[in-house]
Amino acid sequence: MVVNLYESITLENERIRLIPMQPGHARELHEINHESIWSYMLFQATNEDLMQEWVKSAIELRNQLTDIPFVVVLKTTDEVLGSTRIQHIDYERQSCEIGASWFGTRAQRTFVNSDSKFLLLEYCFEVLNMMRVQIRADERNIRSNRAIERIGFTKEGIIRKERNLRGVARNIIIYSIIDDEWPEVKKNLLIKQQSYMMDLPMETVS
Repeated sequence: MVVNLYESITLENERIRLIPMQPGHARELHEINHESIWSYMLFQATNEDLMQEWVKSAIELRNQLTDIPFVVVLKTTDEVLGSTRIQHIDYERQSCEIGASWFGTRAQRTFVNSDSKFLLLEYCFEVLNMMRVQIRADERNIRSNRAIERIGFTKEGIIRKERNLRGVARNIIIYSIIDDEWPEVKKNLLIKQQSYMMDLPMETVS
């Protein structure tokens, strides 16, 4: 029997825990779902059946050892806040991507996104020994792009008309952090994390 180690990876800090995605998470994720979340996503998990399909697809990719999908949980309450993943893992090129990240409205514009990205980046560079971690974002998603840049990703360029997404020819921005940059990015993220109160209300804007 082949053991898939990706099924047992949990990442955490004092505030949040990233746990392996399971089929049963579809209902909890649907409970915090909102149509606006999927505006720039390829897949539209806008109802519970589609959410189940989305979770199933993520788990299948984990079984293929290309992705590590997580559900993000608030440690103080065990409340499900959203989802994120490491994807397109390529050990030969020592590269991967962070993507498929979304959070319920209560967790948006709080510490949750930056904490999640920190945990993922730390794992990618310090455990998986990646040389490059990238993020792709729709050029129209200004709020997401600003959040990516605040974390410390470098904007590399734009792929023009990357695809037709629901009738719109979209441009994709490519961001990355490389291993040489990670120590400084990590230092800056840790400083930002210390500026948050541990009992920060979820509604507080960062």
